[in-house]
Amino acid sequence: MKEFIIEISDKRTRKKDYLVFSDKDLLEIRQEAGNSPVSPFIVRRMEKSASEKSYSLAGLQKQLFRVARDILVGRERLYSIVARSLEPEDPSFSAEHVPSSVGPLSLAFYENHVNDLERLVESIIDRNHIALVWNHARGFLLDRLSTNYPLFGDAKTTALRDPREVLRFIIQKPQPRVSYIFEDFHHFIGNEGAVNPEIGEIRSLIKDLHRTFGERDEKVYFLVPSSYDLPLELQPFVSESAKTGRGSKRFLEKYGQNLTDESYLLGTKPVVGMSTIIERVIQILTQMEVSNPLLVGNPGVGKTAVVDGLAAALMRNRVPSVLKGRMLYALSLNSLVAGTRYRGDFEERIKQLMGEVRESKGKIIVFIDEIHTLMEAGAAEGALGAGEILKASLARGEFPCIGATTFMGAEYLARDAALSRRFRKIIVNEPTQDETLRILKGVAPALEKHHGLEIEDEALRAAVELSLKYLPDEYLPGKAIALLDAASAYCRMKGMARVGELEVRMEVKRMQRL
Repeated sequence: MKEFIIEISDKRTRKKDYLVFSDKDLLEIRQEAGNSPVSPFIVRRMEKSASEKSYSLAGLQKQLFRVARDILVGRERLYSIVARSLEPEDPSFSAEHVPSSVGPLSLAFYENHVNDLERLVESIIDRNHIALVWNHARGFLLDRLSTNYPLFGDAKTTALRDPREVLRFIIQKPQPRVSYIFEDFHHFIGNEGAVNPEIGEIRSLIKDLHRTFGERDEKVYFLVPSSYDLPLELQPFVSESAKTGRGSKRFLEKYGQNLTDESYLLGTKPVVGMSTIIERVIQILTQMEVSNPLLVGNPGVGKTAVVDGLAAALMRNRVPSVLKGRMLYALSLNSLVAGTRYRGDFEERIKQLMGEVRESKGKIIVFIDEIHTLMEAGAAEGALGAGEILKASLARGEFPCIGATTFMGAEYLARDAALSRRFRKIIVNEPTQDETLRILKGVAPALEKHHGLEIEDEALRAAVELSLKYLPDEYLPGKAIALLDAASAYCRMKGMARVGELEVRMEVKRMQRL
């Protein structure tokens, strides 16, 4: 049976809902229309259904008639309409808000399976419902049930392990005040691109279950990992639970790293000699227009160190009031692209990520290293690259972003004038020998703590001078720090207590031999 799904959303309130038309609905509309044109009747049905869900489709007649024509010719896909919610905007709404009520079918995401399952069970019991857990290995688990509640009449039903039979059983047998929890049901629902008869049958049963539960006092929770993405066709039928381990930064957490997290900053080296550049980055971030800094410099000159320094300043609130409370995420384009086998997969990921940043209302800044790769990341035949998708959001200031690239990468980025205009360039030059020595003195304590030995001042000077002489293809301070780190690691391996000039020279010889 074909289904036509229409997503309606209100950007003002960030509310979203779905209208679903089935073949049966279309047949009823055709019968109602008789000999009259069918499209106006479909449009009226859409407006009525949207109104019942507290949305107004006024002024969208042209778009609605286009959707109606697609439905009539059987073009089955997801449509998206920006509507106006009739509900007042909640002034207390924030990026962390989760609706207090969910539909009869919900995803419950877990980070720690045991703990999150236990919390979900307790929340169900608190609502005076009976929690019934099902898994593929054992069927239904009855140990949490009241002995006075006659749920099943035989052991055969209790031991149901086939997910299709379980869903059919729930559809056919109402159980008031029961909340079912299906453990790791993502294995049976599949991902967006999964296609086989069993998965198709299970998805159809889930849709039937949603329709059946309309008047029943029952709920179903599909307990799945926090990284799981529900297939698009099921999103109108399965909502996200308010009792989940997954927050509103799911895609950022999955494809990025929170640089303002204290545990991350504790593992970074001290940032020395970059205060002027960090101040410049902060200044650009607070501008009204072109507020996206672009760090340009050779590999190893300290572009990432600038970002770490900014993250530390944000975490300690040593920034202007307009930036206080913001979080900085490093985005991995490689992770975003990985696993996108089907056309549109990457676009969907980047749009979901943009939505999370937008909903944070400016509280999230994204750092993208090697940002010139943005121009073609995810681009394929018939699909848009990340740069094309992000241009409008960057221009409107909805996607605060810091980029980093080399001089060659900046030239490549400049080929797309519209994208490069969204960034304000900051040149990060290679430091002098004296500046590099000051940087090494700042970094040395962290290296000493990591390797458990002492680094002499002569070793610092030797690292600067020898890296300049013997590593001409690399840049300060990165190559000097790398040489000092390698010498320290070798000394630690040999049980030595300190690193001097001789040890650094010996490390250079080892590098030349290899």
